[in-house]
Amino acid sequence: MYFYKKLTALKVNVHLKIFLFFLLSYFQVVVAQPIWNYGALLKDSIFSEDARSVLLTPSESLLELPLIPLNSTQFLRLQFDELELNAKDFMYSFTHCNANWTVSDLHSSEFMSGFADNYIYDYDFSFTTKQSYVHYELFFPNNDFIFTKTGNYIITVYDPDNNNKILFTKRFMVYDPSLLVGAKVQQATLAQGRYTDHEIDITVNFTNIDYVNPVRDVHLAIYQGHRWDNAITDLVPSFVERKKLVYDFEEESSFEAGNEYRFFDTKSVRFYTERVQKIIYDSTDVVLLYPDYPRGNEAYSFYDDIEGYYVPNILEKNNANIEADYVWVNFCLKQKPFVDAGSLYLYGGLTDWQFNDNAVLDYNTDVECYETSLYLKQGYYNYSYLFVPEGSQLPSSRQIDGNYFQTGQDYTILVYLYDYNLGYDRLLGLKRVSSRGMF
Repeated sequence: MYFYKKLTALKVNVHLKIFLFFLLSYFQVVVAQPIWNYGALLKDSIFSEDARSVLLTPSESLLELPLIPLNSTQFLRLQFDELELNAKDFMYSFTHCNANWTVSDLHSSEFMSGFADNYIYDYDFSFTTKQSYVHYELFFPNNDFIFTKTGNYIITVYDPDNNNKILFTKRFMVYDPSLLVGAKVQQATLAQGRYTDHEIDITVNFTNIDYVNPVRDVHLAIYQGHRWDNAITDLVPSFVERKKLVYDFEEESSFEAGNEYRFFDTKSVRFYTERVQKIIYDSTDVVLLYPDYPRGNEAYSFYDDIEGYYVPNILEKNNANIEADYVWVNFCLKQKPFVDAGSLYLYGGLTDWQFNDNAVLDYNTDVECYETSLYLKQGYYNYSYLFVPEGSQLPSSRQIDGNYFQTGQDYTILVYLYDYNLGYDRLLGLKRVSSRGMF
């Protein structure tokens, strides 16, 4: 504002001063937008306690990874609630990332055409709920911009009227299916994981696309469902043919198969729906679920799940976006204290696929169970329990729910090729495979 003050001192025309004031105010917003440093590792993160039920999915489904083809008619749908009475003028921006989710050195003008920062215009207020909130939605790409490069992306939603405070960041991918990717899921080859692990074998055909060094330039990522924590990345091809890379391993491309996700239903607080033991009515309703028990020593039992996701919903009303209320949901895992030091977490879409402090379960000696409560929007939820040993970053379901090769798991394989001319990782290969019905 230094230049504005100088102009005021010179007593310039009042209309000019007003014009310059708004111009400089707009300039300040633009240049002060959140900027992530080159090389910083980004992930899904929620920075505001008031940001809830943050979902970034394909527009036609709430149960898939956020992936869209480049230059297509498909869209991604972002929706979230803010626990406030009044609507705000939130803005969003995009960051391009390398294959390993570190910030690339591409400027916004190099990976998108249109405006780099835009407002979220679509919002509505909660109706007849105990918890007041504002529901926001955004579909993109839209009339304000299109993407011109493939790769990994981060969307950042922030409040320009509050020192550009960041609400959250979410990951998504834009791809160009130029590579022919083949993949299959099978039982692990090694005896030690024969009945507990899934092995993913992959072939990548480059057809008319050239690479310089497949070990250095081609990056592979395998995701189990929507889990970011256990992704297998940067596999080196086991065989290299003229135009084909083969990834055929006995251990390096294997996942713990896990078990089917647990579930509960809070679509109603008037009736006891699935897995609801008791409802306590108060200024905020409390839902007590039936206790869970470890399943690791039981025989495998199939039931259809929704891969750890959740779907906001409500029975007695029409619009879950604004009429579904927020309730406290109490979880209890009947389990003696773990012998090994570590932390027990709730995991799934209900924890934003993260291991955060709110998802840690503490042991209650009075009822002999691990328990916690989450503040969740009404709907249908999947979840699981994962144990993280002390000093480790590798969570496992082995201690609670066990690993069974019969478990239905969806896998997504992404293939990146570094472009030396443009200096970024192009996402050129996509393949989805599933173990459902294979065993």
